[in-house]
Amino acid sequence: MTSLSPSQHELLEKARDTLLAAQRAVPLAGEIDDLQNELQAALERGYFSPEEEARIKTVFSQYLHVRNALHQTLHSLRPLLPRIGKKLAPASQQAFIAAWLSGCILMRSARFMVNRTHDEKLLRKLLNQPDTAFGIPQGIFDRIHKSSTHPATLLRYLRALQFAERHAEELKQFSEDPLSGPLLRALEMEQPYLETQKRQHAAAYAKCQVFRIKSRPSRQYHAVMWGLFEVSGRAIAEMRNPFHRKRVRRQARKQLAELMQPGDVLITRHDDAMSNLFLPGFWPHGAFIIGTPSQREALGVTYHSDQKERAQNPICILEAKKDGVRFRSIRETLTVDAFVLFRPKFVSDTDRKSSIEKALSHEGKLYDFEFDFNRSDRLVCTEVIYRSLEGVSGMHFELIRKAGRYTLPAEELMKQGIQKGSLEVILCYGLKGNQMLQGERASALINRSLKP
Repeated sequence: MTSLSPSQHELLEKARDTLLAAQRAVPLAGEIDDLQNELQAALERGYFSPEEEARIKTVFSQYLHVRNALHQTLHSLRPLLPRIGKKLAPASQQAFIAAWLSGCILMRSARFMVNRTHDEKLLRKLLNQPDTAFGIPQGIFDRIHKSSTHPATLLRYLRALQFAERHAEELKQFSEDPLSGPLLRALEMEQPYLETQKRQHAAAYAKCQVFRIKSRPSRQYHAVMWGLFEVSGRAIAEMRNPFHRKRVRRQARKQLAELMQPGDVLITRHDDAMSNLFLPGFWPHGAFIIGTPSQREALGVTYHSDQKERAQNPICILEAKKDGVRFRSIRETLTVDAFVLFRPKFVSDTDRKSSIEKALSHEGKLYDFEFDFNRSDRLVCTEVIYRSLEGVSGMHFELIRKAGRYTLPAEELMKQGIQKGSLEVILCYGLKGNQMLQGERASALINRSLKP
């Protein structure tokens, strides 16, 4: 029907396939109610479980992938788009149909997502966190919000809408064209949203301006407070008695190495740490045992990137300290005065493997000096354990609210694990002199050490 060059035909064919797939991938209004209903309980609770967080990030990551494909399609069509005052060539008309559908899907999906999540601060905070595993960059939700409501974006969108309405009859000639016909039918599905969008542009812009004005002081305050938390947190972590000799020695470390298994939990204490004054209870710190390389190999653990090379002997522990979430040796982690080894009650080796792989997904992240479990791009010590075990073999830990944030101190993790029967005490050291205790004697001492 049209005289397209081979390159133009190939470009429009690729755009057609991308756009039709994108419209199928990005739900129309009402199609994500099931997901929203599932999220409601988490929003009322005040925090997301790791499983809920993973599902949300999976959906958001898929949306970002489609969004990127739509932007690339728009960019590729730009040379063919009609110029103002120029006669419309068939190639330009067909390019406009594709570009207009791309713009419609982009605006509908962005505004739909922003409208559904605008008042949910918890969800918005989660979607702004960077996560390389899901391909989510820092602050992407706010950038999408800003882009979809920016006056320049709204003006371009309105001009394209007016162009489409003005040339509607001309564009209908392509209704039977194999390249543009499917796109025109796809545009009909977007029509109800277009009518609503024309009426909401002014309101959307006003709402966006209010959001910017209200959130600007909050962002500035957070930046200042984050700096204070980090500086003070690092200083406190480094304040120890230089003349104190740690009570855990080589023999104790050797005994632990012989008994530990992948997936075990290690809770530790420094007698001389200044942070003991600020962290609740006798037991302030935790680490997650990922096992030796041979133990991980026996479980069939899957690694990310070059982790396998970096996690060779003597690496067997993943621990969050002021330098971040890193692989560590027993010697480094057990330069302490007391420790207790817990064993999660895994149903199978498959679950044990799952917990190790969950833990590995957090290696390399920064330390969270704000102790906020509602962000997963920065973790504290017990959050590594929580995110590695939560949901595995039915294990569940309730976060508690402290200083306005949801968190899980080491002693709270221990109490819940013991009370629910999901964590078993294997051994402890340093509670009754410098000796290693196992079984019931160890359990009794640990229970007495926990703050009521």
